[in-house]
Amino acid sequence: MSYRMKITAAAMISSALLLSGCASTGMAPNSPSNSYQLPQGIYDGYWAMTSGMNGEAAVVSFKNGMSYNYRFQCYIDGSYKQVSVEQYQLIPMQNSIGLQYGNEPVFSYIKVDKLVPKQALMLNQTFSKPELQRAFPNGQNFSYVYKTNLEPNCSL
Repeated sequence: MSYRMKITAAAMISSALLLSGCASTGMAPNSPSNSYQLPQGIYDGYWAMTSGMNGEAAVVSFKNGMSYNYRFQCYIDGSYKQVSVEQYQLIPMQNSIGLQYGNEPVFSYIKVDKLVPKQALMLNQTFSKPELQRAFPNGQNFSYVYKTNLEPNCSL
């Protein structure tokens, strides 16, 4: 997987994690450990990014300790076609969730800034690589809207 695809996917995931009632702490209620947990409401349905990414529409879902990042090509007639899907393991850290592709090291970290269950999500994504940390010292913020089905937001 290309470096650019990893960054884009990580950004999409970050966007999906921002919608949470538990966003002020990032901790799920009654969390058994001291590690950061995603809010329960993030695991229901799909989260469609509210802005395009490299000319494509993005949708993310969270299931079974994984993030699934779907990319779509949108057409002028309102139709769309899925062009790719990427999977990342969610690794709980002290203050965020690490994103890991296969057996590679964690390359990005996400935190939910805001979650309105079944409505909206805002995520912040930071990066492991020093050059990306310099380029995005405060990370990147991404916004999503809730979808019950896997479908992109093609009205971007």
